Amino acid sequence: MASRPSHILVAALQSSAQVTAAVSLLAGVVSHHLVFRPFEIDGYAWQIFSTYLITFFVLIIGNVYFAGYGVILALARALLIATAYNAGVVSRPFLAKISRFYAMNNAARQVQAYKDVQNLHKQYGDIVRVGPRELSINRPSAIKIIYEHPTRTTRSPWYAQVSNDVTKISLNSTRILKVHKLRKKAWERGFGFRALAVYAPRVKAKVDLLLSKIAEHGGCPIDMTEYAMFFGFDVMGDIGFSKDFHMLESGSEHPAIKGVHDSMLAIGVLGTAPWLLSMISKVPGAAAGFSRFTAWCHQQLQEKRKVVAHEGAMFKDRDPRDVISWLIKAFNEGDSSAPPGEMAMQEDARLLIITGRLYFLAKNPDSYRQLQAAVEEQFPTGANDWTYEKSIPYVDYVIQETLRLKPSVPGGLPRVAPPQGLMIDDDFIPGGTVISVPTYTIQRDPRFWSDAHDFRPERWEKLSTEKAPWIPFARGQWACPGRNFAMMELRMVISRIALEYSIAIAEEDLGERFDKEAKDTFTLTLPPLRFLFSPK
Repeated sequence: MASRPSHILVAALQSSAQVTAAVSLLAGVVSHHLVFRPFEIDGYAWQIFSTYLITFFVLIIGNVYFAGYGVILALARALLIATAYNAGVVSRPFLAKISRFYAMNNAARQVQAYKDVQNLHKQYGDIVRVGPRELSINRPSAIKIIYEHPTRTTRSPWYAQVSNDVTKISLNSTRILKVHKLRKKAWERGFGFRALAVYAPRVKAKVDLLLSKIAEHGGCPIDMTEYAMFFGFDVMGDIGFSKDFHMLESGSEHPAIKGVHDSMLAIGVLGTAPWLLSMISKVPGAAAGFSRFTAWCHQQLQEKRKVVAHEGAMFKDRDPRDVISWLIKAFNEGDSSAPPGEMAMQEDARLLIITGRLYFLAKNPDSYRQLQAAVEEQFPTGANDWTYEKSIPYVDYVIQETLRLKPSVPGGLPRVAPPQGLMIDDDFIPGGTVISVPTYTIQRDPRFWSDAHDFRPERWEKLSTEKAPWIPFARGQWACPGRNFAMMELRMVISRIALEYSIAIAEEDLGERFDKEAKDTFTLTLPPLRFLFSPK
């Protein structure tokens, strides 16, 4: 009896190649449906890979010592089992095309995953499969169900690439709604209306500096993709940490920011298979570029904590002067909204990024003239009369229309359906399915927008950002806490430029390339675009 298991093992190992392949294929199918599809395995890629390798070598050893095969034949049989098993996991070529590797292959070609998804919707309809357990849903009705209160969805494993430990991750990576609600309060204080009143003069100073750099070019072309990036990071360095990157002044990228940009292409490609991105990020040196930004954030955080500790007694009743000080204040006071650990605070420090663009205004001179007229009506004596306090609705229409056509995050924000599943119109979505509404696709769908691909700011006179299928900032409890600050910054830049300059794209073909070659690196990465600015 004792030898019976070994006889069974030998018989199994010595079975024909056809039987071995069939059993391995079946094992792959079972694994696919019972393990890889229903469960979140994204954070266990290295463990799965290690188990796979160990099993492979155990098969070789078993074939040599139990079945009596030579090393070469044992290796060949192990490869047969591995190949058949992998085929079972994928099932067949059609499913291989809708696996995450298929999405990654497409992304690697042009790094435009948002356009790949748009093409899938054109071909297959409103609900398309974009991964083994992932659906993209191009319906306005899905926005409320997936994103708005009281949704029962949660953030997908995409957000867990750093860790699932809430003491080690940023607000943006927090997947537990209760924890997210608490932590968001500190961020909302940092971006609240009291805080915005403190930030506004400093943003205005950066706008003045940007305008002076435009003036220095004296009518020569200036790459506004680059200078908008300089402006955005300089503002966030000041508002985020009370530190200046001095990128506008130097006309070049700060090393820490270059580290971020060096990593974005990899995120755009590997981010389509989150488990692979998480896996590779753990390889020593793989994230060297982003580490420069991480190190800078950590240094600024430590310096700011010393300043807050030193000034705490002297300015006890004064509100913090930057976002990170609001978070440190909550942390020091034991506030439940504070980041729960050192690593989490360092992660939060990395979220402070924004930029802007003028492409559509230059391509649509009638809209730009209407914008200028609206701004001039409020400030008839020119820039000397300019203040942020005055509300100009058409400026908001321009911003909203730009974000419709060029959303900062063009892909869908993935959520996980609750265990009991949910209904979207007449379609049942099984529990555990990763679902999203494709931002770029739904915001350009002709069924929901008249002249969907045209830049028409005036459409917003009769539209509500809360009711239209417009989601550049997300919605509900997961919505961006810095939305009001982002709008303030964009209002300042756009209204000041409209007040002082006429604009044109320096090269027409460059403008067409700009519209077609934006890269989906989670946030939209824009190609260079040179403008000519003529003083009014």
